[in-house]
Amino acid sequence: MTAIYLALQMTLLMGVGFFARKVKLVDENFPKSLGSFLYHFGFTCVVLKAMMNSDVSALGDMGTLILISLCTIGVMYLFGQLSNKILRQKDAMAQISVVDLMFVNFTFMAFPIIEALYGETGSLYIAAYTIPVRILFYVISPIVLARGVVANRAKENDPSGIKPKGSDTLKEIRKVVLSAPVLAIPVGLLLSFLPFTMPEPVTKSIAAIAGVVTPMGMALCGMRLAEVPIRECIKNARIWILAFLRLLCAPAIALELMFLLTQGVSLDPILVKVCVIYCALPAAASTTIIAMNVGSDSIKAAQCVFLTTACSILTLPIWVFVVDKVF
Repeated sequence: MTAIYLALQMTLLMGVGFFARKVKLVDENFPKSLGSFLYHFGFTCVVLKAMMNSDVSALGDMGTLILISLCTIGVMYLFGQLSNKILRQKDAMAQISVVDLMFVNFTFMAFPIIEALYGETGSLYIAAYTIPVRILFYVISPIVLARGVVANRAKENDPSGIKPKGSDTLKEIRKVVLSAPVLAIPVGLLLSFLPFTMPEPVTKSIAAIAGVVTPMGMALCGMRLAEVPIRECIKNARIWILAFLRLLCAPAIALELMFLLTQGVSLDPILVKVCVIYCALPAAASTTIIAMNVGSDSIKAAQCVFLTTACSILTLPIWVFVVDKVF
């Protein structure tokens, strides 16, 4: 029931943004400004909060989960690239699909769902599992999405399909690496090693800004959805394919990998279940924010978030049932 409630809550948050844009409470420039604020300030605070709250001394004990998390991200990246190759797609939507397969809505859905299902043990495991996710999401996602932007520009300049120049790609990567959320990673890591803590007003301000990223990100998705008819989302076959890959194929791959792993390694069943359920969650709402910041197709990104979130109401309880039976 927790999964259903959270999916409904996220849909309602998108509805707020959708309504605000439809009745013109906010103009066409507001989503872009909000996206820029959330990316530069919101994401930076999310990263700082995560890094400062990480128990560095406990990382060794959770090495297995961190390794599984890194391997899963790599497998999903390869799965996304393979899917695009089969579908013969190289545009912005193709790169959005890769990001959506690599990363899920870990902040808003993963923690409450795992805690409700598996208690404090589950909370500890998901905290360790998402350590690399919290870092890599803000580094890899902009780079992958920027590749789609560069490819689109190259296609517009040369419809014959010439490959984008390496200098253009490097320029986009350099822009990402020097962005505030990425630079916040070493800063946050340094702060976590300091023998003293930051003043409470500072930490609480960082936590407060970090806390608005997910709900405002969902509202931003709704604002972007309001700019095109909903029927375009429903009729778009590629978005349905992404939902199928994200909600059914990705967790099936994770289930198979964890099943094979447990044949040779003894693992806590709850740990295994956490890894599979994580991969069954919908696309991350923050993908829309990053898409806006790098100039990718933020409307398509928002449509993917909407459809995967809505469909997860049906698919997530099924995967919970399946992992309980298998493990």
